[in-house]
Amino acid sequence: MKKILLYILLGFSLNGYAQDPDDILKYSWFVPHGTPRSNALGGAMGSLGGDLSSSNINPAGLGFYKSSEFLFTSKYSKKTNSTDYFNTTTSVSSNKLNLGSLGVVFADGRKKNGWSSTAFSVSFTQIADYNNHYSFSGKNPYSSYTEKFADQLYDKEASLTEAQQNFIYGSSLAIYSKLVTPIFDKNGNITDYRSTVPMGALNQTNDVVTKGGYNELAFGWGGNVQDKLYLGASLNLPMINFSKTNKFSEAGYFDFYEESSSKGFGLGAKFGLIYKVAPSLRFGFTYHTPQLISFRDAISAEMYSNALPNGIGSADLINNNRSTYYPKGYDYAMATPSKAIISSSYFFANPSKPTQPLGFISADIELVNYAGTRFYSNDNNAEIINYYNDLNYVIKNTYQNNINFKIGSELKLNGNWMARAGTAFYGSPYKDANLKASQWVLSGGIGYRTQKHFIDLTIMNTMVKDAIFPYRLNEKNSYYADYKGNHLFFNIGYGIRF
Repeated sequence: MKKILLYILLGFSLNGYAQDPDDILKYSWFVPHGTPRSNALGGAMGSLGGDLSSSNINPAGLGFYKSSEFLFTSKYSKKTNSTDYFNTTTSVSSNKLNLGSLGVVFADGRKKNGWSSTAFSVSFTQIADYNNHYSFSGKNPYSSYTEKFADQLYDKEASLTEAQQNFIYGSSLAIYSKLVTPIFDKNGNITDYRSTVPMGALNQTNDVVTKGGYNELAFGWGGNVQDKLYLGASLNLPMINFSKTNKFSEAGYFDFYEESSSKGFGLGAKFGLIYKVAPSLRFGFTYHTPQLISFRDAISAEMYSNALPNGIGSADLINNNRSTYYPKGYDYAMATPSKAIISSSYFFANPSKPTQPLGFISADIELVNYAGTRFYSNDNNAEIINYYNDLNYVIKNTYQNNINFKIGSELKLNGNWMARAGTAFYGSPYKDANLKASQWVLSGGIGYRTQKHFIDLTIMNTMVKDAIFPYRLNEKNSYYADYKGNHLFFNIGYGIRF
């Protein structure tokens, strides 16, 4: 089912390519992956501890360690995506085998300097998997993809020479391909740019393949006072590798191919505490600072049209205009949303053996400041700085602060076996209520533990609803595809205590 949103975009971009508001979601609105135990509990680990995922969720949980531990995990994911664009449904699927978590905890169970025990951890975790494939097609009676190029040239008040040379990743290709043409007044001055594609039931197709991951190297410390108050902190280094292949076609008129990549490295911190009110009841609080990530992006594009059936690409325009400097990449920085987590756990015992815990139920509430995401320029150019200021204004007015809910439970079976289950709900980050976006997680797993070894198996399924905009226009309604994803993954981990 098609839906409409009037979205006012920025009136210019940098050499035809720049970040847009959608970028913040791939770096903040996702279901974080952790250890198999954490995943099986729906991520509700904020007040539990005793797990390597503590460095990524609440580092105070490291204070529960009394002995050292090494953990290695892997995961296999299968993603099936369905889209609805102008009442046409398209489904595609993809799968991938990835490293999950790898890390070690060094614990000191001796009382020292007022601490009952302390622990230090080093871990590497892929918290988000970008490997995905989606596609949609439908007949759009309202607009053409080429109109976004015309909008860009009009807003920049580009001369014909500038239109041909300064927007090599989009609008310049459209000019040479005769998909966009200038409009002159009687004095020969350009007054506007128009798309040459006739409006009316355009058969549009968009196919997107993304690859990469959001990895986090974490150095955590946790300690406890009298096995009652647990404090911790972690230094987190996000490492992002993202690539995207985007093909957009309007049948009978053009094919547009775009390849882009983003590589980022940053720094952030997480602080937390856990307090045991009673042996059976715990409360936790965690604060995740914004992560400041420095990015370098690269892009290339090609366009094929009736006027140029053999195509023209951004590399051709660079070769044809060697006197003009075109950057091979774009450098900028981004501050991700901050996050606060309030959590609680209740431990229950067998009535006949009240001193022996039988299991627990745990819940986390996350408050995420999506609207607080900010982009920053690494350049002193006034135009670029103004661009990012405008982009941040759009983000503030597009996204909202949001609350996520997580709940999980573990039950001890006979012997060394444990069963786990969890669920989580991530609400819409959009202010516009017409955009029905959410992520719902259902998970479960089993664990086997001995004195020195343990194995965890987890199945987690994430059901995603979102809105995908193939393009946005400045002066017309923008249309999007309803997106539904079913992301299933299997997680296995092996650990040893020493």
